[in-house]
Amino acid sequence: MTTKEVLLKQLSACLDQPNWFVPLSAAIEGLSAKEASYKSGTANSIWQIVTHLTFWNDRYLKRFKELPISQTHIANDETFSTNESVTEKDWQSAITALQNGLSEWIKALEECSEEKLLSSAYLEQMEPWSSVISNLTIHNAYHIGQIVEIRKMYGLWDSKNGVH
Repeated sequence: MTTKEVLLKQLSACLDQPNWFVPLSAAIEGLSAKEASYKSGTANSIWQIVTHLTFWNDRYLKRFKELPISQTHIANDETFSTNESVTEKDWQSAITALQNGLSEWIKALEECSEEKLLSSAYLEQMEPWSSVISNLTIHNAYHIGQIVEIRKMYGLWDSKNGVH
């Protein structure tokens, strides 16, 4: 199996292919805007996690495609922000943005060369894109697990979707 095939399998597992963990599609299935906004103390809501994942997936995808990035620096805490609106339309837009971003990553990987995956993702240091994308998938998997745990905490998880 090539590096590209491994990364494609990981991204697909994050998006919608059940594997060792619940994919995003199952983690957010049937969740309302109100439920996605629930917060406990200083913990992030599911909606905030979705916003955070969208930000980082999109940012690195733009870098991978060598497209301009609007902000050069942003504090990680700022990537969890959401607007005050808690409408179903806004929630569906947030979900769609994340799913589209992951789908775009899959497409970009399918179209890239192995050489691209071996090239450095950074100017200042040598870290190949393959390593960066692997870390991106780990980041997605981590937060998808948080979404499932938050749903369990609020009694919003059906174990038929996986993870008892």
